[in-house]
Amino acid sequence: MIKTISYLGLGTMGSGMAANLLKAGYKLTVWNRNAEKCEPFARKGARVADTPADTVRDAELVMYSLSNDQAVEEVVFGSKGILSGIKEGQIAMDMSTVLPATSLREQEAYAKRGVDFLDAPVFGSKQEAADAKLWIMAAGNQAVFEKVKPVLEHLGQTVHYFGKNGNAAAMKLVGNLIVALEMEALAEGLVLAQKAGLDLNTVMEVVKVADFRSPLLVSNGQNILKRNFSPSFALRLMLKDADLIGKFGNSLQSPIPAMRVVEKNLAAAVALGFGNENASALIKALEKEAGVEVEARRVRRSTEPKQSD
Repeated sequence: MIKTISYLGLGTMGSGMAANLLKAGYKLTVWNRNAEKCEPFARKGARVADTPADTVRDAELVMYSLSNDQAVEEVVFGSKGILSGIKEGQIAMDMSTVLPATSLREQEAYAKRGVDFLDAPVFGSKQEAADAKLWIMAAGNQAVFEKVKPVLEHLGQTVHYFGKNGNAAAMKLVGNLIVALEMEALAEGLVLAQKAGLDLNTVMEVVKVADFRSPLLVSNGQNILKRNFSPSFALRLMLKDADLIGKFGNSLQSPIPAMRVVEKNLAAAVALGFGNENASALIKALEKEAGVEVEARRVRRSTEPKQSD
């Protein structure tokens, strides 16, 4: 049974997962590029490490969630990276959204050191990470997967095994392709509804119940109508994932024409300065083109005194 864990990367997703590992009673060591993010974990009993290499010392399981492939390159392969500190018999797990080729490169490097490796990205955003309600995928040696599955069950509501290394990373890009297309469809639909003069609250009532409904459409649609773009998943990260999806599709000669349109709109919204807002802020590029702003109508209450009969 795994008892000691290292967690590297305490961003939106990693911080929620690391907090749940502490709640579950694991002995935890943490590291983050910005050390200030480690302070809440130190107050709860976690050890704070100075470098990735130091973080993995004595951990049975090394987990990390990083922003992109370049961050993986630095944190895993860098001069003071995980590979310079990890030892035979340990398990490493990459929970980042990266190219399958990156996962396979990691697996090869770890194998040379006698370390087992799983790619284990997740679906969900800030709230799901905090509430241990993520949907987790994992790929690699099945016996290793079974060993770490109890740990993953403290982080997510479902855990799915995808076979050989790289497959979970591939599934993450497949899922993010679907998410991006849903977000684009929602944005285009709400802009069109606004231009048509429809009551957007009533539009969302239909979105909640019709056969095309989804939790993603409902939650993001409601927040757009409130003009709430606080980030659960930042727009700039969705643009980064769009680039990964494009590269992955090209590598397999698999057509993704709709994704090309979404990527263009994502890039336009980022160029307008909305990159750190929620991914739903891609609607702002469409709003600018349409010359409208999507917002629910406010109910006006009369301030005039009622007349008596």
